[in-house]
Amino acid sequence: MKLIGWIRVCPLVVAVACHEVNAPRPQPVPDDVAEFLASLPKLRSASAVVSVPDEAFLLFTATYGEPQDCPSGCFFTQVWGIKYAGQIGWIRGDGPAEPNPSAKRFYDVRSTDTYLFNESLWNRLADEWIGAGFRVMLACDLDTPSDALERLAVRLPTEGWPFLADVLVDVAQRRDVRSVAEIVATLGPSSFNYDGSRAHATAALSNWPGQPSAGYCPL
Repeated sequence: MKLIGWIRVCPLVVAVACHEVNAPRPQPVPDDVAEFLASLPKLRSASAVVSVPDEAFLLFTATYGEPQDCPSGCFFTQVWGIKYAGQIGWIRGDGPAEPNPSAKRFYDVRSTDTYLFNESLWNRLADEWIGAGFRVMLACDLDTPSDALERLAVRLPTEGWPFLADVLVDVAQRRDVRSVAEIVATLGPSSFNYDGSRAHATAALSNWPGQPSAGYCPL
């Protein structure tokens, strides 16, 4: 489990302890991000997690709401967002990790967001628990270039996560990017079980583009 600031991070739905001992001071967020976060009910904390000034990129996180499970030490709902190229938005989570419904300003990937498709950034975010959600955000957005989808698929054997493989197959069908499904159908050896994903891709390729499954990408 990795500590970022004094925030204890788990995938998407995150438990944040009320008391961390001798943890480093979190980095403050810039004023425009603080304003963006102000709509969260009972904002508890906010911090910058990954900052790349040369690219004007910032990954930030915030906790908000009522304390939960305080007999075990109290935690709060945590959400993640990015600031890049003049836009601030959430990385979509799931269930209780979703931001306040009145403030659902999710990041809208644009084809011109070149740094978001840079594998050096992907490598860096792989060290953060939100890296999985970030990859789904890219895969599901219609403006993500086809070559970025291909590179996400190529990285699957080492990065894991059959769910993303299935997401990519369905996205490939919807966007008619056959090369992505071909990569998933022929994924090499991995410590993760991609048998189901390979079968999914092979079935799609046999009747291309066929009928994509439903429910992988958030609405």
